[in-house]
Amino acid sequence: MRTFATASSAPQSSASSRQEEEVEGSGGAAAAAVQAGTIHTSKDGRQFAVVTKEYRKLKPSIVAKRIAKCRTYIGREKGIRHSPWRMNLVCQFIAGMTVPEALTQLEFLNKRMAPLVKKVVKRTSNLADIRHSLQPSQLEVAECFATKGKHLKRMKIMGRGRSGIMHHKHSHIRLVLREIDFKLKYYQAETPGQKKKWLQLQMEAEQEHTTALAERREMERLEKEQEERKQKAREKEPK
Repeated sequence: MRTFATASSAPQSSASSRQEEEVEGSGGAAAAAVQAGTIHTSKDGRQFAVVTKEYRKLKPSIVAKRIAKCRTYIGREKGIRHSPWRMNLVCQFIAGMTVPEALTQLEFLNKRMAPLVKKVVKRTSNLADIRHSLQPSQLEVAECFATKGKHLKRMKIMGRGRSGIMHHKHSHIRLVLREIDFKLKYYQAETPGQKKKWLQLQMEAEQEHTTALAERREMERLEKEQEERKQKAREKEPK
């Protein structure tokens, strides 16, 4: 049975170091976790315990330090013929969500630019997979907003022989995906339901990451074998 618990109560030199160790957690207090929490079963049949103990509030400096260690990936889309105000309605809607949740929400969002924002999110998550083999379940939308782009000026025909200037607005999108610190999320969760949610997401992310690494290694092995076969075929060819 897989259990999750808080850190041990060993004395430390400062309060900040004690808080960092509590965020890290330890696997040696399984019995205490089962007694203090509730046992749940994940989708793949594994069991885990959600500890209902209340933690001390983390200092902002510790939170900022842990977030700074997480890897980030930036995605952009420029020159979109759409109002920045209307585009921000879509961008701010997914800010703070995990990438799988954001993609699901954009799939059913009744906004004209939702497919475009979804394409940017997918493209940036693929960048994370290429660089550091991070899967979408390990990423969250840290920032997503639209800014004003260069507008087009056109003549506006008005009544009584008058004319004015019409502006066709354009906008740019900036997206930042950040690696999820599941231990920090679990520590900051306020209710047992939120703790259970982050534990389930962590297990799903670990499983998806392991599967992706295995598939990548298998693909590299097959490519290497194919290259060796081609090399042997070239050597056997008559000169």
